[in-house]
Amino acid sequence: MTARSKNLKPFKKGQSGNPGGRPKWKHLTEMLKQEENQPKLEALVRVVYDKALEGDMRAVEFIADRLEGKVATRLQVEQPTDKPIKVFDIEGLDYDVEQYALEEPSKVSEK
Repeated sequence: MTARSKNLKPFKKGQSGNPGGRPKWKHLTEMLKQEENQPKLEALVRVVYDKALEGDMRAVEFIADRLEGKVATRLQVEQPTDKPIKVFDIEGLDYDVEQYALEEPSKVSEK
C-alpha cells in the first residue's frame, strides 16, 4: 500500500471534508474598512472618479455598479416556429425560402 492510497479514506456519512467551508470575508474589503486605510481608499476612489470624468467607460460602469447595483440581465424566450432559421441576408433569397416553405413537399422535390 502506497502513502497516497493510505490517505484515501471516504468521509463518514454526514461528515464534511471542509466543515468550516469557504471563508465568508473578503480580504481587500476588510483591509479597506480599517481606519488607517481610509486615505488609501479615498485615493483609490479619486483615481476611479477621475478616469470616469476622462471618459473611461469601465470606470463609469464600475462607479454605477457600486452606487446603483448591477443591471439585471433580462432574457426573452420566443416560441419555437417551423420557419427556417435565417443565417445569411442575401438579397432575393427571402422570397425563395418563403415560397419553398409554402409549397407542398412533393412539388419541392420535383424541382
